[in-house]
Amino acid sequence: MMEKLSKMKSGPSPHIRTPKTTPWVMTQVLIALIPPAAAATYFFGWKVLLLIALGMGTSVASEYLFQKLTYRKITINDRSALVTGALLGLSLPVTAPWWTVIIGSVFAIVIVKQLPGGIGRNRFNPALAARVMLKAFFSPWITNWVLPGPDAVSTATPLEYIGGGIKTVSAEVPELYDLFMGFNLGGNAGETSKLLILLGMIYLIARRIINPKIPIFYILTAMLVTGFYSGFDLNFMASHAFSGTLFFAATYMATDYSSGALTPEGKTVFAIGAGVLTAFFRIAFTFPGGVGFAILIMNALAPYIDQKLMPRIYGHKKRPDVKFNRQKRA
Repeated sequence: MMEKLSKMKSGPSPHIRTPKTTPWVMTQVLIALIPPAAAATYFFGWKVLLLIALGMGTSVASEYLFQKLTYRKITINDRSALVTGALLGLSLPVTAPWWTVIIGSVFAIVIVKQLPGGIGRNRFNPALAARVMLKAFFSPWITNWVLPGPDAVSTATPLEYIGGGIKTVSAEVPELYDLFMGFNLGGNAGETSKLLILLGMIYLIARRIINPKIPIFYILTAMLVTGFYSGFDLNFMASHAFSGTLFFAATYMATDYSSGALTPEGKTVFAIGAGVLTAFFRIAFTFPGGVGFAILIMNALAPYIDQKLMPRIYGHKKRPDVKFNRQKRA
């Protein structure tokens, strides 16, 4: 009896059991990606599925080979690589060459995720970092947006008509209904239908996978800043909210556990900061978007935000002085 008791492990409360393992959480994210993936396939055709499959397959293979070659524990069963690949595939236009998906997936997994130490230690969101890298170095190939349909007519994204210092919505920008539903829009495959992205967001919130204040505060802050800039032109504000990858990134990328803020107040600051930066980049520069740069900047700041906003311990007047080093192995 004493021998059995000596083998028992004990620790401080609370003793909580939860089904939210990493594979379970990643499965929920993959389920939540089905609506925007379905919309992308409906609008742009079967090639979207090829981009997603190629991203997922390359991501899993990259993680397995890197961990095998470096004698690390194989973690492909946690399904996080599948999520990264799916996000990257949906973050590209349907005209993106297949080799850009492979390059982006390898970069996301090996450089951004595995080199810092693997899942939970990556400072930046892998899929988003890969998307920004591809945009920086392969823009001629991954910014060739086309309208939905068999003719593949080249077009500009709506953001090109409302960014770079413009304060009004030009006639080239689709109606708000079309922007929200995703009709006749050029852009990245997964960002077209805000309605179906919203369904994915609601699913993740209902399953308690993401904190609702992150996507909500992010989107609302971006709208308020663009509203302040335009004299609170509601059409201008809504056009910015429904254009580009704001909804998609706010739902699936800004909510990443590893690269986002961890403290309750930190999550609020993270979301608001991302919204302010997104609006600033869209207003101040001529390139469309700004979402990727905004979130990556907040990813870099997240540990410092958490350090300053660590919750006070009951009975103490000051917050604990804790420094976060997510790359340090336990």
